[in-house]
Amino acid sequence: MIKSILLHLVRLMERLLVHAPAIGSFRPLKGHFRAIDLLEKGALPGALLLNRQDPGPCPADSITEKAGMNQNDHQPWPVFWVRADDARLVGKLLDWRNPEDKTCSEGAFHLHQRRRLGEDSLLARIIVPKPLELPGAWTSIASNWGDGRNYYHWMTDNLTRLMVRERLPESTRILIPEGRHRFIRETLEMLGLADLADTPSSPCLRPERFYFCSPVSMTGVWNPAGFNWLRERFAAFLKSTPEAAPVFLTRRGGTRIPPNIQEIESLFESHGFQIIDCGSIGVKEQMALASGARAIAGLHGAAMTNLLWAHPGIPVLELFQSQYLNACYEQIAFQGGLVYKGLNLDDPSSADQIRRWLQSLPDP
Repeated sequence: MIKSILLHLVRLMERLLVHAPAIGSFRPLKGHFRAIDLLEKGALPGALLLNRQDPGPCPADSITEKAGMNQNDHQPWPVFWVRADDARLVGKLLDWRNPEDKTCSEGAFHLHQRRRLGEDSLLARIIVPKPLELPGAWTSIASNWGDGRNYYHWMTDNLTRLMVRERLPESTRILIPEGRHRFIRETLEMLGLADLADTPSSPCLRPERFYFCSPVSMTGVWNPAGFNWLRERFAAFLKSTPEAAPVFLTRRGGTRIPPNIQEIESLFESHGFQIIDCGSIGVKEQMALASGARAIAGLHGAAMTNLLWAHPGIPVLELFQSQYLNACYEQIAFQGGLVYKGLNLDDPSSADQIRRWLQSLPDP
């Protein structure tokens, strides 16, 4: 309740400061601009790579339908790049600001007001110090969703922007969000890009040439372009056939852990499932386990991102609690041709449904 009140107060302050004059480093955010508009008008050099992707499936009684977030669509969503030679990248999210102190709408995933108190510091939207000059060509894969703290958002929101970078007219260095999670460095090493990546060393950066690579979709939605790119770029680390034991992707610590998790794990273990805490292993091992497993089950959470690597036809069971339904992993399953089932653990019959699902699995 207190956080909600504070969030509303901060939003109100930011709206009021839009009308304040800029003086020195005091430069309140003045609004937003659409980079795609500048590209279409010829105001900035760039290229449109993909205007839209066709909507994906939303079957009756699916998690997509129940969640009600339109995660099979969010189109049109143009995928493009533009070059700006007067960009300033501000705050921990590296928001692209133009000389009029407006930020790029696409870089914020078109979310034009603060969603949470910790999204970025209030000062980052008010105080813009003298920028640190970065010689040469740069792009950024940090953003409103991709702050480097979550494996799912890192894979699907951050890394997929490198698909756009591959189409730039020159090689660029890559600004990444600050973060200590090893999946950041490990995935960049796997892609051969670790030596080109750098983290911000100042709250305001000014690249000599800034290439804005757009996000390839709204977060958490049907995105075949991003899915296919990830599968292709990490193909060398995937098992060629799903002949290994099935896996149950659990969670240790954090939120959304059911109180009877030990009973759930024991049930899957008794049916030959390996119990895997993805937070304790590296990305290569996660990819190998998911691409080699004959079946995958797990709690809703970032570990289910590993459905990206599963082979078509693999049975998948995702376990939810009713207060948080989100179809982002069901959408990955649809893209990968997996045999997906979502199950609400708050349903009194959930234990019986789990047993029936386990009994339906083909013999090894």
